[in-house]
Amino acid sequence: MPITIRWPLKALLLSLFCLAFLISQVSAAERAEAYYHFLAGMKAYQEGKLYEARKELLKTIKKDPKAIYPRKILIEIYGRLGEYDKAEAVARKALKLSPGDDDILYLLAKVYLSQNRPARAIVTLEKILERSPQDERALGLLIKAYLSEKDLSGAISSVERLLAIHPEAHHLWLLKARLLARTERTSEAKEAYLKAVSISGEKLQVVLEAGEFLKKIGALAEAEDLYRRYLEKNPEDFHVKQALLEILLTEGKWSEARSLLEETLQQDPENPRALFFLGLVFEKEGQQEKALELYRQIPRDSLFFTEAVRRTYSLILDLKGPEEGLAYLKEITREVEDNPEIFVFAATAAEDLDRCEEGLAFAEKGLARFSENRDLILAKGLLLSCLGKLREALRLVEPLLEEDPDDPVVLNFVGYTYAELGENLSEAEQYIRKALKTMPEAGYIVDSLAWVLFKQGKLEEASQEIKRAVELSPEDAVIREHEGDILKALGRMEEACRSYEEALKRAKHRRDRERIEKKVSACRGENF
Repeated sequence: MPITIRWPLKALLLSLFCLAFLISQVSAAERAEAYYHFLAGMKAYQEGKLYEARKELLKTIKKDPKAIYPRKILIEIYGRLGEYDKAEAVARKALKLSPGDDDILYLLAKVYLSQNRPARAIVTLEKILERSPQDERALGLLIKAYLSEKDLSGAISSVERLLAIHPEAHHLWLLKARLLARTERTSEAKEAYLKAVSISGEKLQVVLEAGEFLKKIGALAEAEDLYRRYLEKNPEDFHVKQALLEILLTEGKWSEARSLLEETLQQDPENPRALFFLGLVFEKEGQQEKALELYRQIPRDSLFFTEAVRRTYSLILDLKGPEEGLAYLKEITREVEDNPEIFVFAATAAEDLDRCEEGLAFAEKGLARFSENRDLILAKGLLLSCLGKLREALRLVEPLLEEDPDDPVVLNFVGYTYAELGENLSEAEQYIRKALKTMPEAGYIVDSLAWVLFKQGKLEEASQEIKRAVELSPEDAVIREHEGDILKALGRMEEACRSYEEALKRAKHRRDRERIEKKVSACRGENF
């Protein structure tokens, strides 16, 4: 952290230096030579030539060992050069010559902070404040020192000392609010934020930050009131309108949100954000056709386009059924060829419909254009697995581990596929456990661990893990089926049959359903 002295006037500095020479004990010739080096050093310093300035100022001190001001500049220079030990040594020598000099103490405190010694900086700054309790420079640095020490209470106390001097400084109230929020003193932080808003004259950035804090603590009504007051004075402000809109949507105030969005669209009819959120509002109000119309107006280069495609597909699926939904996916992948996210969505949506052949076609079409896209490769691997082509899926996805050996999704895919194939089971377990370190609450990865343990014959361990997987993902049919297989292997037949029944209720893929139906039938026929 560089340290800087801000001298009020160079002329004042020079006159003070001259006065120091007048009262020093050196000879006139030495004073003249020292003064020459001092001027040369200051000129170099002003020009940013720090090494040259350091050399000249050292010559100054050599000629006049009791000179104070050159030492202050040297502390500054050593600090800017990152030579903090030398800066500290110069400061200590200067303090011996001038023990009560607050400038030197301040510079020494900055050196301590640069050395990551905040506790020493705090002690040094308090020496200044003992004599000058309202020294704003020292108080400001004291806040930084306490923050470096991770002492938030000390930092808050220092801010309050500054506020006693400047009670109308909104930036200090804002800083106090942030620090109080970090210490989870919520009510005090809220009060400080609102004070900052009031004193700042409802400055935009202060209003937005205070509003975000109010939303974070669940004070939505107060945040809404804050935004509305601001908009009364600044009715065209886009940022606060968006912040208010988020609250209205969160609170389910659809008619108010619609009014705000329609007002925005009157001024900017092609605003993609307003079109998208108005579409959401129409969905919530049960006006699906209006929502579809708005989603289709969102331009392809908008950040909201991909999500608009997802919403459009979802509405078509609900209104017209899976065949029309699939037709829309085919239409959109023909029209939009420069967006890999659309192909990923189409592929996974088709898989969700149990139309894995069509999904595979979407993935392959996307990969023809974006051959190295990770998500498309994974989507194709998923669809190949859906079609029972496990080895082909493995050959496709396994190379991704070379690019990112820590990717939890890829690790799980490879590990689970090994388990399904019944090979490389020890390596599969390592991959899956590694994935779980990154995503410990992912039910499908916990299921993979249970499955690979089952394949290795570690039934008790598998039983513990599959129980956790079901807790994390209770609606996953395959996880429920695995639970039944593990319970069956443990001889817990009645529980296994219940798991198969639950799995059958949730099965969405034909291949899964047919397989699980056989197990349920075996249970019912007592040929288990």
